[in-house]
Amino acid sequence: MSKTIKKLNEVALDNIQATTWHDEYNKSSYIFIANLNYAMNEGDIAIVFSQYGEIVDVHLVRDKITGKSKGFCFLAYEDQRSTILAVDNFNHAEICGRLLRVDHVREFKPPKEYLDISPDDPEIFNKLYKPSGPDGKGWGTFRELTQEELVLKAQIEAQQQEIQKRNEKIFENMQQIKNMQTIIDEDERWDKMLMVQDEKKELLEKIEALQYFNNKMQKYKEVQEPEKQETNEERLLRLQKKQNKKYEKKNSEEKGKEKKIKKEKKEKKNKKNKDKKEKKEKKSKNSKKDQPQQSDNQDRGSQK
Repeated sequence: MSKTIKKLNEVALDNIQATTWHDEYNKSSYIFIANLNYAMNEGDIAIVFSQYGEIVDVHLVRDKITGKSKGFCFLAYEDQRSTILAVDNFNHAEICGRLLRVDHVREFKPPKEYLDISPDDPEIFNKLYKPSGPDGKGWGTFRELTQEELVLKAQIEAQQQEIQKRNEKIFENMQQIKNMQTIIDEDERWDKMLMVQDEKKELLEKIEALQYFNNKMQKYKEVQEPEKQETNEERLLRLQKKQNKKYEKKNSEEKGKEKKIKKEKKEKKNKKNKDKKEKKEKKSKNSKKDQPQQSDNQDRGSQK
């Protein structure tokens, strides 16, 4: 395990809260890992879980007959606090396409075959439980490759070397093509620059020709039709005409306003007269209706 990972783990362990549910398991440095990929061996598990501390034991449970993994194991850390980091970070984590279940182990019990050993047995030290290590060969020792596997390994290495050489050649060819492309690009860029400069020159020449033509036309007009200078009398007349036009506009506007006011007054008078006439007519009608009623009342009084 690298020094940087150790430092990070130390910082993480120092930041752990004083009292948590993990304190129930502070006497055990073992964790239980379930739902492992069946292709993973002890070495794979150790590589994955070693990022949170130095591993002391990996007991991968295997089938006694076939020797295949059953998908769960018990793992022990050198520092008990590393179990907290492993449980918090690896529980429900996806590794090799499967969601792990990681939890504390209160008391780790070795397999039965290690518990039945009598203390008087002379080979007790050889029979006691030991870390299983990669491929079940013991911690620190690794499985030796067979002759077929060695041949396969050599073939794979030869293929990798060939691939590497091919990649190097491809890279060299690509670099050469890039260099050629840069040269072509530079030539094109210079050609474009020259084309732009030529176009600018043509435009400037056209502009200068137009300016020269305009200057000539102005001089010709000045010779043919000299400008007439306005005298003081003419200027006064022009100003007086402008003022007269302004006064005429104002007078016409004022007259229009007066006409409008007169019309409004007439309309108001006409309305008033109409209203008076209507009132008189109503009164006269009412009075005519009241006269026969009065006469009837008088007749009725005389009869009585």
